[in-house]
Amino acid sequence: MKLSINRNTFWCDVFVHRLVELGVRYACISPGSRSTPLTLAFASNKSINLFPIVDERSSAFFALGIAKSTQSPVAVVTTSGTAVAELYPAIIEAYYQRIPLIICTADRPPALRNSGANQTINQQNIFKNHIRYFADAGLPNLKNINFINDLADNLIINSSIADKGPVHINFSFEKPFEPKSYTDKIEISKIQKTFSKSSLVVNKKKQAMIDFDNLIKKFLGIERGLILVGSKYYSKDFTNNLVRFSKTFGYPIFADGSSSLRFGDHSKEYFIDNFTAFARVKNFQKYFDPKLIIQFGGTPTSNVLLEFFKNSKAEKILVNEFGDKNDPSHTAKKIFALNPNDFCTSILKNIGKNIKRDSCWLIDLQVMNNKASELKNKLINNAYFPFEGRIANELIKSLPIKSNLMVSNSLPIRDIDFFASSNNKKINIFSNRGASGIDGINSTALGIAKTSNDPTYLLIGDLAFYHDMNGLHNAIKYKIPLTVVLINNNGGGIFESLPISNYKEFLLENFITPLELDLSKLVKAYGGKFIRIKNWRNFSSAISSSKKSKKITVLEICTNAKKSKEQREKYWKAVSNEVDLYINEIKS
Repeated sequence: MKLSINRNTFWCDVFVHRLVELGVRYACISPGSRSTPLTLAFASNKSINLFPIVDERSSAFFALGIAKSTQSPVAVVTTSGTAVAELYPAIIEAYYQRIPLIICTADRPPALRNSGANQTINQQNIFKNHIRYFADAGLPNLKNINFINDLADNLIINSSIADKGPVHINFSFEKPFEPKSYTDKIEISKIQKTFSKSSLVVNKKKQAMIDFDNLIKKFLGIERGLILVGSKYYSKDFTNNLVRFSKTFGYPIFADGSSSLRFGDHSKEYFIDNFTAFARVKNFQKYFDPKLIIQFGGTPTSNVLLEFFKNSKAEKILVNEFGDKNDPSHTAKKIFALNPNDFCTSILKNIGKNIKRDSCWLIDLQVMNNKASELKNKLINNAYFPFEGRIANELIKSLPIKSNLMVSNSLPIRDIDFFASSNNKKINIFSNRGASGIDGINSTALGIAKTSNDPTYLLIGDLAFYHDMNGLHNAIKYKIPLTVVLINNNGGGIFESLPISNYKEFLLENFITPLELDLSKLVKAYGGKFIRIKNWRNFSSAISSSKKSKKITVLEICTNAKKSKEQREKYWKAVSNEVDLYINEIKS
């Protein structure tokens, strides 16, 4: 017996069914005619949590947030033409952070390309510089249904296992698109066979061949080591094993502000929070250059730390799952493509008990770290309102015990990195540090908030907030509670901290770009609650009360970028003086 079908919708139903079998549970779609078969396939599958979002760029960043929060692949669907190009910023971010997105784009038939056909561009591997895998699905071919199943398998393997990150499949469709516009008849037995594909078989990735015995000998012979932990999602097991690894060899840890490792109930005994404060001191590296630096995960946030890394004569080892060269200085000679937790456990299980350590190395760094902390409490954490640098610790202090914090790029992530102190609260830090753009931040935060059971907060500047105003519509549509701490320095405050600030004739006109907008009206237009913060006590109480809100709440702190820069420099100068005094003491 045969059943009448539309080949486009059947083709897409098979594809989506296979994705669901392989664990995909979320999809973000933007409306369009050519993508109708894909949209209907995702919308009709009850296992998919569907998010229709009108703005393609916002949709892709919202999907990015979901993928970050759930640690699972998320599908993104668009129609043909420039709609496809709108996805690119989020794809770039996903590429550099290795976040699994499955990009599904609809296209005109191949014969219409380069023919002047409406809404037709060259979509063939359009993201080729920032994609982990591309597939051309072509026009639906009912004689080879297994082809689309196989492509679904390849998308999952490459996005989540073999080369984690965004993948792209381009679908060509001819009209008609709607399910009851029948184009073919197909045997029911064939349909049943098509939807009962076997489970996915993946050959296990070969573990990197590492001579751990020699590595252990090396570590035993190097008493002055330093561990850097860059941005990445890290498991609880890794955190615990990293602490053991650090204590075993006596190597202190600097956890980047974007890594979440400064927060949680694990031991912080060997953590050096303020390394970026004294690493900028002129004489510090001369006397305290380590012999070994082990960097886990992504590239550090701070330029100060990157410069320290570059100038260090230490042997440098990078450890990350896919062997990415997260080293702008090109001075690291060894890269181990291995899960950081596996690296630590492999070392720890083969280590003996008699380990020689340089206790002075750790003690010296801890003394300087404590001195920097004392100055930070005095000059940063007790600074006048509304100093930008104090916001980081005030926010951390006020957050609920278990919460998510999305930190925007530009100054917010730097202030978290410079000034956020270790805390026993469980706080998951999220950031878009792949390409470090200020686009799509609101949408990413809302994607995280929608799929997490923990309250979610966003720390963001006014330009980044303005850049993704469209993303706020998702908060209304999907009733997403999100608390936004909006640092409003009236545009481009980070440029006050850069050398261009010395060129006033160009700075004000071309870099600061003040918005001169009453953002309260824009927030209210998106159904949000807007509160202008007047003092630190007001800020703390507003954070506490906002967790009860069921909608977006924006807490605006109007700051002065120039005065904030002066306060930061006052702190760094004070640290420099203390470190110089300490160095002179140990030299004499």
